[in-house]
Amino acid sequence: MVALSRRGFICGGAAVAALATVPAVAATGIKTLANGKTEVNLAANKSLAKVGGVVQLSIKKYGKVAVIRTSKTDNGFAVIRLACPHEGVIVKPDSQGGWNCPPPRGHGSSFALNGTLIGGGEANSSLKPIKFTATSKAVTIA
Repeated sequence: MVALSRRGFICGGAAVAALATVPAVAATGIKTLANGKTEVNLAANKSLAKVGGVVQLSIKKYGKVAVIRTSKTDNGFAVIRLACPHEGVIVKPDSQGGWNCPPPRGHGSSFALNGTLIGGGEANSSLKPIKFTATSKAVTIA
């Protein structure tokens, strides 16, 4: 049996905890339409089948964005830019199921899953929403 150092145990535990708290996954089934809009196929993004599900993607026009399932209705989604309104740092998922603007560049602002500012840090507004339309098959981002 190999002895595990205290440092090794703590580092391993921290890595497992970090992976367990990440609610968002990278999106698949993404199409850029002829009109410049972006379509997210719901069948290809299983995490969006349940309320609270999130996928992240990059769109040239907006940068990094998140599509969030907010209710079971066809239009039950939110689409937000993941750039903190304070200095543009990309927010990261936090352990409470929302978003956090991480140090060292970020200043610790916290946001709810739908992008609403919770507090802390330097941000004085919520993450910016992006216009979209949705059907039972896809979310189309303007």
